[in-house]
Amino acid sequence: MKDLSTKTVNNSINRLTIKSLPLLLLSLLAFHSFANEPPKGWRWYNEAKALKAPPKEEERLPPNSVSTVMSATEQMQWFHRTFEEALNDATINPTDEEKNLKLMKLKKFIDGKTTQTGMTFKKLINEHPEYSYTKDRPTEQAARATYYQGIQLKNEATVRQLVQEGWGLYFIYEGQDALSQTLAPSIQDFAHRYHIELVGISKDGQTFEAIDENRIDKTGRVQVRYTPALMLANIHTKALRPLAYGFISQKDLLSRFHNIATNYQDSDF
Repeated sequence: MKDLSTKTVNNSINRLTIKSLPLLLLSLLAFHSFANEPPKGWRWYNEAKALKAPPKEEERLPPNSVSTVMSATEQMQWFHRTFEEALNDATINPTDEEKNLKLMKLKKFIDGKTTQTGMTFKKLINEHPEYSYTKDRPTEQAARATYYQGIQLKNEATVRQLVQEGWGLYFIYEGQDALSQTLAPSIQDFAHRYHIELVGISKDGQTFEAIDENRIDKTGRVQVRYTPALMLANIHTKALRPLAYGFISQKDLLSRFHNIATNYQDSDF
């Protein structure tokens, strides 16, 4: 074996170094990457990470259902529509038992409500007698005569009061009018009974013998829209107040005096 020269050895080392350098660099890079990874301990595998459960969606409450309560008027309007439909349906289908039965049920329902209302009114009238019509106005025949007698006495007292205050009666008429001719004797009798001064005023120049004192309105001083007419006249103040137009009974005329005296504030119904 021949001895190797120093130069030959150096050249060989240099070539080996050049060839080995890339491998060395790759090894260093791999080691650096491996060193930066977190240590895995003695286990050679990565533990499986627990999967996070998706967040539970909050349970949504159902939307509030708003109940609309119909007013009393709306309820009655609905019932009237329902009843009218049932009535019309049964009328045009007279042999349909189901439709006529529905109508009968609705009528019975109405009868029941009417009866309940009547009984409630009876109860309330006893608890609140001030709202009773019959308390002051009896409906029984035995009591009505007494009731009307009381009204007449009150009205007669009113007439006497008006006479004392100077009120008299004008009877405006047309002598050719048949209705005025029929009314004249009754008016004069009324004046005699209650001692009222009565003056008959003719608009057409023809007077009635049934009236004790007549005058003819030649100047048109007394103006009325219709005849026959009755007016209260005050001899002191010359005031005139309309009392009645057309034919009127003595009973109603007596009531009119009371209406005028009380300015229609005291009901006589």
